[in-house]
Amino acid sequence: MFGYVTVYKPELKIKEYEAYKGVYCTLCKQMGKEYGLMSRFLLSYDGAFFVMYKIGISDNGISAENSRCTFNPCKKCLKINCSGNAYSLASTITVILSYFKLRDNINDGSLLKKIPLYFLYPYFWRLKRKAQKKYPDIFETVKRGMERQFAAEKKENISLDEAADASAKMLGYLFAYGENGDKAESAEKFGYQLGRAVYFLDAFDDYEKDMKSGSFNPFKNSKNFTDDALLAVNLSLGELSKQLKANKLNNFNTIADNIICDGMSYRLEKTVEKYRGDKFEQPV
Repeated sequence: MFGYVTVYKPELKIKEYEAYKGVYCTLCKQMGKEYGLMSRFLLSYDGAFFVMYKIGISDNGISAENSRCTFNPCKKCLKINCSGNAYSLASTITVILSYFKLRDNINDGSLLKKIPLYFLYPYFWRLKRKAQKKYPDIFETVKRGMERQFAAEKKENISLDEAADASAKMLGYLFAYGENGDKAESAEKFGYQLGRAVYFLDAFDDYEKDMKSGSFNPFKNSKNFTDDALLAVNLSLGELSKQLKANKLNNFNTIADNIICDGMSYRLEKTVEKYRGDKFEQPV
C-alpha cells in the first residue's frame, strides 16, 4: 500500500487520532520485537490500518495503556493491546512487501540508483527469510501475486481491470487471512477493492515519472489519463466504502471511514491538482 492509506487529520477527533497513533506505535514495537530495531524504519500507517481492520472485525476486546516511544523515551504514546495475531501479521506483511518492493526497484531502477539498493539487499533478504519461516503461506501468496503482476504488465493493450487484478487479489487474500465463513468473504472483498484503489492511485501519481522512464503504467494509452484515472480510483473507493459499511469495524469504524472517505480522497484530489496545474503537460 505504501503511503496512500492514511487519515485526514482535520476531520478526526483528538481521541480518535490518539488511538490511530497508538496502533501505529504498538505495531512499531512489535516489529522491533519480531524483526529487530532497524525493521521499524519499514513501518507505515498502511500497516496500522491493516491492524485496525483485523481488530475491528474480531470479537475480541482491546485495552490501552500509557507507554513511551522507543526512539524518543521522552515522548509519551498509547499502547493498544489486543488478543490475536493482528500485529504479528502486519509486521510480517510489511517485511515481505518491503522485500519485494526493493527487488522491484532494483529491477526497474537506473544503474546509479541500483548501487545503494544492492547494499541494502542482504539485510532485506535476512528479514524476508525470517518472515517466510513464520508465515510461508503468506510469503508464497505475495510472491505469486508479484509474479502475476509482473507478467500482466508485460502484455500489450492490457485493460485496467486486468492490470489491477493481481495486486487486488493479493491484498484480498491478506485481509481475509485467518478469517472464516462470511467474515473471510467480506474481508477478501474489502481487501480486493482496497488493492484496486491503491493500485490505480499509485499509477495515477506515478504517471509523469513512468512516462519519462518508459515504465509500465495502466493509463499510458489513455486519451485523457486524468479523467480515466479519476474514474478508476473513485469507482474503487465507492465499492470500498460499501464494503466498509457492510463490515462494521467494532472499535475503529470512524477512523477507517475517515481513511477511506477523506484520507484517500484527499490524496486523489492532490494528484488531480498536480496534473491539472500549469507544471505538467501530457505527452503527445
